[in-house]
Amino acid sequence: MKRRQMATPSRAKASNRPIQPNRMAKAGKAAAAKAPFDLRRSIFSLALWGLGIVNVLLIASSVRNHFATGNEHAISSDTAVIAEPNAAIKIEVLNGCGADGLARKFADFLKGQGFDPVNVSNFERSDIPRTMVIDRTSNASVNGQKVARALGLSEDYVSYLASPERMVAVSVIIGLDYKSIQFAPNK
Repeated sequence: MKRRQMATPSRAKASNRPIQPNRMAKAGKAAAAKAPFDLRRSIFSLALWGLGIVNVLLIASSVRNHFATGNEHAISSDTAVIAEPNAAIKIEVLNGCGADGLARKFADFLKGQGFDPVNVSNFERSDIPRTMVIDRTSNASVNGQKVARALGLSEDYVSYLASPERMVAVSVIIGLDYKSIQFAPNK
């Protein structure tokens, strides 16, 4: 039984003979050669290519900046910090040995040295064996060393402990060794 083909718009106009591949290729080339130059389409195409290139460059730049290149320099947290003048250094003096009025005496002495004692009170414990000077703002302990020198203490007494909730640059915690501190007033 013979199969009937349905009539479609393309088949209705076409003849029954098969189209040769070369003939189709020649027809496409001829149509492309005869098509008028479209300036709008060309400008649009160039703009798209340009935006694509810019996009690729931005992505490459972002990736390069995001990942390590091997030329980075480590940021040292041990770099020296310019010390503040004594009057600008806010300190707290805490009594950690339990002797009455000792924190006030230390604070008065440090105020005479130009420091600004903003908090004078008792430490949470009263059995601290050794006086401590804790620098709260510079891990190079520049401000803590200035306070320690004013008290006649060596750098061994100074340590760094950042504490954002405290509004002071240096904390002095007076220990049971307060009698050995050179300036310390007699009790």
